[in-house]
Amino acid sequence: MTSNLQVRDQLNALQTTARALAAAQLRLTTGKKLQTGSDDPVGARDVMVADGRLRAITQYRRGLESARARIAVQDNVLDQVSKLLTRAQELAVATATDTVDAAQRQTVAAEADELLNQLTALANTKVENDYLFGGHRVSEAPFTLTGSGATVDYTTTGATGDRPVEIDAGRVFVPTDDGATLFLDTGVMDAMRDLVQELHRPATSGHATLRAAGRALTSAFDRVQERIGSLGARSGTLDLVAANLDAFEGSLTAQRSAILDVDVEQAAVDLVSRQNAYQSALLASSKVLGLNLSDYLR
Repeated sequence: MTSNLQVRDQLNALQTTARALAAAQLRLTTGKKLQTGSDDPVGARDVMVADGRLRAITQYRRGLESARARIAVQDNVLDQVSKLLTRAQELAVATATDTVDAAQRQTVAAEADELLNQLTALANTKVENDYLFGGHRVSEAPFTLTGSGATVDYTTTGATGDRPVEIDAGRVFVPTDDGATLFLDTGVMDAMRDLVQELHRPATSGHATLRAAGRALTSAFDRVQERIGSLGARSGTLDLVAANLDAFEGSLTAQRSAILDVDVEQAAVDLVSRQNAYQSALLASSKVLGLNLSDYLR
């Protein structure tokens, strides 16, 4: 008679091989080594760490894209500002001569008015719902024109303050300049305003004021070109950070795959081995228990 101990041991062995077979089938079906954390606690922990870092990389990429978008807008704005300044210089030079009469001067003044309006609109450029050059006060237009003609002027909220974005772990980056840097420190707003004011005043002999306005416009233009040049360096920084993030992401993905993903060919071999082991266990059990295989399966 088969002892209870033999029966218990044989059933335990059968259950063990059945579990191993089920696990092998699941690995091949899902393509994953780990189904639960208990399968490999250390590996599961490493996967959780890698997943957290991959999520962080996704967030950093959002910061990179936001920075790139803002740089592109500023680059476009400064390109248009450069064209406005060039045209303003041309007006200053063309008008600083005795051959321009009062009527012609007023025509030029009207065009200069429009240049100043366009410049102010560019200084108040919005990205989504924020004024790009508003500094910390993104909900307020940084520049407002007051008066007209010879008394035209502008007011400003200050337009100061950086707006950094996080582009890597512990690394913040300022992609664009504030309005004070672009439109006040460069002398752009003052130079354009001074030109408009002067064109609306009666012509004076020598045209010294107009020539001074032209020189101020030239200086402002040069400073704007410097700001345009700085954008190229910033774009280069973003490209480098993006490349580093790509490399880190690749490393994390490979690490995660090594822990989680099965070798399909090896998993298939393992499944066959587990099936054979299970069949052997069934046969052994039938002998020990005095049952044939078909009886056991029923």
